Amino acid sequence: MATSNRRHQLIGVLNQFYAQPVARVSFELLISILVIVFFAAFAIRPTLLTMSDLIKEIDEKRTLDKALGQKISALGSAQGEFQSLQSRLVVLDEAIPSQPDLVSGLKILEKIASDQNLAITALTVSKIPPEPTEPIVFPKAKRLNTLTTVTVTGDYPTIRQFVEELRNSRRAFLVESINFSTGDEQGERVLKASLSINMPYFGVEATAASDALNATARSGTTTTPAGGN
Repeated sequence: MATSNRRHQLIGVLNQFYAQPVARVSFELLISILVIVFFAAFAIRPTLLTMSDLIKEIDEKRTLDKALGQKISALGSAQGEFQSLQSRLVVLDEAIPSQPDLVSGLKILEKIASDQNLAITALTVSKIPPEPTEPIVFPKAKRLNTLTTVTVTGDYPTIRQFVEELRNSRRAFLVESINFSTGDEQGERVLKASLSINMPYFGVEATAASDALNATARSGTTTTPAGGN
């Protein structure tokens, strides 16, 4: 009985409180704030996510801009270096050409021998490199060599000078080995030197078709006698 009376008294007090204008305003204000917070959370969340993505993208753009700036600076330095060395590129291309240029190399070799009064008794090319049908793309090009074996006759100082002239030639010749021997020619003892010479160039490695062509060439004429005064 006492509990029921207290409950009725509490309900009466609450009814009197909510009957007052201040209580009504406070309750309505609280409901309004909760509603605003609820809908604001859904409205602001996409905006916050978009702002986060934009901040991340801005940071990435700044990093990319810094990297591009460094590349531009490096390219500027490389361009200045290229311009300072541009006049020497012709010499470089002549030393190590961008194609085999076998005939030209052999002519230079024979001319040097002729200038030293050496007789070329044998000249053999181990593998005929294919001539490119398209311009060489240097990122794909490799430094290759054409191995040539040359046999000359003459005295030792002249042969030695011949080797020095090959090393000093603007067209690069790499003398890999020299084998000396003696023989008889027209009743006289002569000194012979067999030189293994590499002629470097930039190109692409031979395909199976060019290997077949080289096999055919080797089965035919591979040694060309030549002479000098």
